[in-house]
Amino acid sequence: MILRRITSAFRKQDWFTVGIETLIVVFGVFIGLQVNNWNEARQHRIEAESSRERLIADLRADLDAFAVRRQWYEEVVAAALRVDGALRSDPPETTEETWRFVLDSWIAGGEWPFAPSAQIYKELQNAGDLDLIASGSMQRRLRDYYEDSANEIEISLTFRSAYTDLARQLIEGRISMHIADCLSAASFEPSLPGTNPTNFYKDCPPPEDFALVMRSAASLRESAELRSQLNARLGNLSGLRSLLEYLDRQAASLVSDLETTR
Repeated sequence: MILRRITSAFRKQDWFTVGIETLIVVFGVFIGLQVNNWNEARQHRIEAESSRERLIADLRADLDAFAVRRQWYEEVVAAALRVDGALRSDPPETTEETWRFVLDSWIAGGEWPFAPSAQIYKELQNAGDLDLIASGSMQRRLRDYYEDSANEIEISLTFRSAYTDLARQLIEGRISMHIADCLSAASFEPSLPGTNPTNFYKDCPPPEDFALVMRSAASLRESAELRSQLNARLGNLSGLRSLLEYLDRQAASLVSDLETTR
């Protein structure tokens, strides 16, 4: 209809009407483009907020998992230090002390892999959507957390502790099975807030065949190599504990800043 009016105005050389009708067309196109831009911007904000919430949820899950791992490794470190003290002292005299020494020797070799949960980050990265939620500096921090730190964790956990392998060889197989059953029977959920993993080995009584415990204790104390590997194990545990603390600080800082930029 507008086109017909403009054509008719041209024929009549009614330039005023031509100008008005042209302005109406241009204004209509402009409004249409603006509405489209507003809709796209609104959709962009919705997608950004959804992506940010998913990433924050992932980071919070990491914080819960790291809290459990930190307590787990604190228990492992405490056991390793008790083994170190026992190897520097006279042999245990009571059945309770003997069992504690063997149990600690097994616990000291405990390993529980950990790493940031990078699923949401990788989804955003692969889709090219990181710009939705992160500026250049934030993207670098996310890369440090999800990529650089993950590589460091992989390096730290790739080389299985020689202490772990040696201690498991020196401890009777049935004893190892008994201790492993104690761990599997412990009630815990790694990603559940409030989990108390200090109870992992709390209720692990000695097996009925205590002669196996005595033989295991003797083998452990007689091994000069075990003493050497324990020193390396203590250094490794210190590094793992520091790495977990660093990851925890990274994740907490990212959560705080992502929530602030909403």
